[in-house]
Amino acid sequence: MKLATVIPITKGVFRQELSYFTSKNIEPGTLVMIPVRQKTVPALVISSQDIKKIKTDIRKLEFSLKAIKDIGSKNFLKPEFIEACREIADYFISPLGAVIKDFVPQAVLGNNSFVGSYAEAPGTERRHYEIILFQQPREDRLQSYKSIIREEFAKNHSVFFCVPTAVDIEMLSSDIKKGIEKYTVTLHAGMPGKKIRELWNYVLKEEHPLLIIATRSFLSIPRNDLGTLIIEREGSSFYKLQARPYLDIRKAAEIIASKLKMRLILGDNIIRTETFYRNRLTNSHRILSGADQILVDMKKNQFQIISLELEKILKEAIEKNEHIILFINRRGYTSITVCNDCLRPILCEKCDSPLVIHKDPASRKVKLICHKCLTETIVPDQCPYCQSWHLQSLGVGIQKVAEEILKKFPNAKLFRMDSDIIKTKKSGDQVVEKFFNTPGAILIGTEMIFSYINKPVEKTAVVFIDALFTLPDFRINEKIFQILLRLRSLAKKTFLIQTRLANHKIFDDVVKGNVSSFYKSELEAKKHFQYPPFKTFIKITKEGRNKEAIKREVQVLTKKLEKWEPLAYSAFIPKIKNQHIWHIIIKLDPETWPQQHKELRDILSSLTPDWKINVDPESLL
Repeated sequence: MKLATVIPITKGVFRQELSYFTSKNIEPGTLVMIPVRQKTVPALVISSQDIKKIKTDIRKLEFSLKAIKDIGSKNFLKPEFIEACREIADYFISPLGAVIKDFVPQAVLGNNSFVGSYAEAPGTERRHYEIILFQQPREDRLQSYKSIIREEFAKNHSVFFCVPTAVDIEMLSSDIKKGIEKYTVTLHAGMPGKKIRELWNYVLKEEHPLLIIATRSFLSIPRNDLGTLIIEREGSSFYKLQARPYLDIRKAAEIIASKLKMRLILGDNIIRTETFYRNRLTNSHRILSGADQILVDMKKNQFQIISLELEKILKEAIEKNEHIILFINRRGYTSITVCNDCLRPILCEKCDSPLVIHKDPASRKVKLICHKCLTETIVPDQCPYCQSWHLQSLGVGIQKVAEEILKKFPNAKLFRMDSDIIKTKKSGDQVVEKFFNTPGAILIGTEMIFSYINKPVEKTAVVFIDALFTLPDFRINEKIFQILLRLRSLAKKTFLIQTRLANHKIFDDVVKGNVSSFYKSELEAKKHFQYPPFKTFIKITKEGRNKEAIKREVQVLTKKLEKWEPLAYSAFIPKIKNQHIWHIIIKLDPETWPQQHKELRDILSSLTPDWKINVDPESLL
C-alpha cells in the first residue's frame, strides 16, 4: 500500500497538497483522479512512499485517508514546468493546483481515459533563456516570426506561438503556417474535447519539430524540443486573467521560458511601457505611415458629432466605393442622464453606475440599461431624487453616431460592431465579411473591431475617445495610445481624429508616430507617481452587501498590513449588483517581490477565499 502526496489541479481547493492511499505503485508526475468534497478532480502526484514506513504517523491523523480513484498518465507534465508553476504561484499568491489548471485544458484533465505521456528526447541542441522584443507593424512582425520558425526548425526545435484569444488564432495562423501546414497545430479551449485530446497526443508523439499556435491553456504541453515561446499581441488585456488566480500570462511566460530554457519573444505594434522599461527596448523609433493624418479640434465644431472634415471623408469614401472604419468608445445612445436641478446622474438601483440610454433598433423605443448588471428600465420623466422635470442626456454613444451618419447619408451602407450587436464569434465574422464585400461601406465600432479586423482599409477615423481621459487609471494613457495607433495602422489613405483635447501630447505623438516620445513622458509620469514598472502593486478586494461590515473588515486588514503602508479606498464604482466594493493597495519595490516578503505572503495567503488578491492588477479602479 502506498501513500501519495498530490497537488489537486482545481480551483476552490486552497490547500497546496493532499494525501491519499493506493494499492498500486505510483511515481511522481503521474496524473490521477481523487475525491474532494464529494467531487472527483484531477491531481498530480509529487511523492509516494510505502505506508508501512509511516504507519504510526498515519494512526495519529485526525481524518481518514481516502483512496485514489483512478491512475492515468505517467510523466504528465515536465518537472521544469511544475517548478515554474510553483514560482508563478508564489508570485501571484495562489494555490499551485489553481495555477497548473490555468495552463492545462479541461478536456485533457477531465478525461478518464487520460492522454499520452511525454518521453525524454536525448540529443537536442542545448538551449538558453533570453527575452527579445518585437515592436513592429503586424506585417513586419509576421515576417520576423517566420524567420524565427525556420531557424528553430533547422535546429530541430519546435515553437509555441501564444495568442490572447481563439479569434487571434484564425486571424494569424493562415499567414504564419504557409509552407509548413503539415507541421502546424492550432489549439484553443473552445475546440471539441475529443479533438483537443487527439492533437495533444499527436504533439507528444510527432518527431518532427512543430509550430504550435495556441492560447495560454496549452502552455503546459510537455513537448521536449520547444526552443522558442512567442507571446503575440503582448499588450492585449486578455493576457491578464480576470478570475482567480488573476495570473498575468506575460509574467508567467517569462518564468516558464526561464525554467525550460527557451527563448521568449514578446511582440506587438506597441510594447507595454513596463515591458519596454524592464527589457530596455532600443528600437522604439517613429512608426511611419502612408496615410494622411488629420487632427480635428472639436472645440471649433461646437454641438457637432460629425465634423465637416469627417463628413467630407465619409462622402468621398462612399463616392469612391472605399471602406471606412469609425471608432467610438461608448455603447448605447447617450452615456449619462443628469438632473439639471440637483445635478445628480441617474444611477442603477443595484449598482452605483450611470444608466445608459439605448434605442431599440426595431421599435425605436428608448430604455435605460446598466452596463454592469444589465438591468433595464424605462426612461423617467422626472428626476428620481428631487422630482425635477429638468433631465438632460449627455455624451455620445455608438447608436447616436450611427443615427447622425444616416441623417447625413441616408443611403449609406452602415455596419455596427459592438457587444449589443455582436453576441457570438460567428456573428462578428459575418459582419466583417459583409463589410468587406460591400463597396463604399462604413463600419462603426468599439474596441471589438480589433478582435475581428487585421487587414487595412482606405480610411479610419476616431469619432469620440475623449471620455477615456476622465478615467483615473494609471494605464489609461497607454490604452488610448494603443487604440489610436492600431486605428492608424489600419488606414491606407486617411486617418482622422476628432477631439476636444487637441493640445494633449498623446495626439501629437500619435499623428507623428513618435513612440519614443510617448514612452519617455509616460515613464516620467509613472516614476513620479510610483506606478509600475517602478513599483509592484498588490490589490486586495473585499465585496459584500453590508457596507459598514465591509469597511470594518478592510480597516482591520489595513491595520494588520500597516508595515507595508497600505492604502484603502472605495472602488471607482462602489457598488455593483448590490455588492459594495473596497480595495486595499500595497506598493512594493519590484526587485523585492516575492522573495523578500514572506511575512506579507503568509498574511495574504491566510485570508479567507472571499478576499480577492490581485498581483500586477490591470486597473486600480
